[in-house]
Amino acid sequence: MNRTSSTLKKQENAYRDITEQFVIDASFLWLLRSIGVNQPHYYLDDLANIEKRIDANLDGLMCNFQQAWDICLEELQYEQAGETFTAAIIAFRSRDIDKIKFIVEHGSCNEETFKGLVSAMAWLPKNLNREWIDRLLYSKSLEHKYISIALCSVLRKNPGDMVKEILTREDCLSHPKLLIRTLRLVGELKLYACANLVQNQLGHESPAVIFWANWSLIMLGEHTRVLALYDAIKEESPIQFLALQTVFKILPVDKARSLISEYSTQPDLLRTMIRSIGILGDPHAIPWLLERMNNFETAKLAGESFTLITGIDLERFELVIDEPEIDQQLPNDDEADQNVALDEDENLPFPDVNKVNHTWLRYRDRYKVGSRYIMGIEVNQNTPAVVTKLNNILKQSSQRQRHSIALTLTLLNAQSPYINTKAKGQV
Repeated sequence: MNRTSSTLKKQENAYRDITEQFVIDASFLWLLRSIGVNQPHYYLDDLANIEKRIDANLDGLMCNFQQAWDICLEELQYEQAGETFTAAIIAFRSRDIDKIKFIVEHGSCNEETFKGLVSAMAWLPKNLNREWIDRLLYSKSLEHKYISIALCSVLRKNPGDMVKEILTREDCLSHPKLLIRTLRLVGELKLYACANLVQNQLGHESPAVIFWANWSLIMLGEHTRVLALYDAIKEESPIQFLALQTVFKILPVDKARSLISEYSTQPDLLRTMIRSIGILGDPHAIPWLLERMNNFETAKLAGESFTLITGIDLERFELVIDEPEIDQQLPNDDEADQNVALDEDENLPFPDVNKVNHTWLRYRDRYKVGSRYIMGIEVNQNTPAVVTKLNNILKQSSQRQRHSIALTLTLLNAQSPYINTKAKGQV
């Protein structure tokens, strides 16, 4: 090898190292953001900062599509969401149909790769994602239709008459994921013209199909169907949080209290009970939440529910203490211990019970027992003033709080859209 060839080879390797780092960083940052959208300590500014960093890495990959793609192909063997996201961005931006076909097929490997693919397509410029929504929606492949409907869900975009077609075509109805995502989309976009078609699925053999049919009809204003969601709030599952939110934002306060009382006899539903109280928003239960703050296992969660009702931020009001140390906190370093689950309360502040109690005594006269509150805003009625306050607080709250506020807004008014609080670029 002559000196010129050797120099060029070194430069090529150096560029590859840089490109490889862009791929790794973009994939990791996407994963960080996908976790952050559901965290109690992430705010819109935090997400915006991560999004800027993701875009910076993606822009770095645009200098050499082929090299970036080759590196992504190596990463795709792990079938993970972040790597799929980065590869999909490169594929669609390159407009190389072979790369696009490959990544679309890869996106169907599992639920993680599917998330990465759909997220990437939502991340694309509007003209590109609009083009691919239509191309996949009108494809003969049901899997392609499923991707397109999921993308419409993320973007809150109405796919038009295709919704009715999917809900009437036998082949589409026999594709469980496509059917479920389409039912869900009807509720998210409040497609009233599809209500009868959704009702047709209430007798389906699949509990998941029945859940989403009922949920969408609730979103269309049929609030009496909330009873059908009861079973979904008792067991941990991907739909439990949404079921809890929906049930306790709709049930009359007295009925909601009765349901919560039933939980008190079942120790394994204690955390569900605490969450339900926060979602219901009735100040009546705050003394009980204060008692739960005295228990290490439930202190953080009770503090979160207290804030969701009152709007009193524990950290801003300096109502927190350092978390007490206890033995065998999980996850730990014991190789024999198979419990490696992350603590879902990890990023919640630990309340100083005495200070929280004194603060509550000071402000409690501002709250009416039997009324509903979210972040200190009374939401018993749908008035312009309430909607304005909720929209303002939506921009200032943490991600978990924003999810709850967005659902409150859409349930208050049958015509109000259901905002996607996980969407990119909301600042």
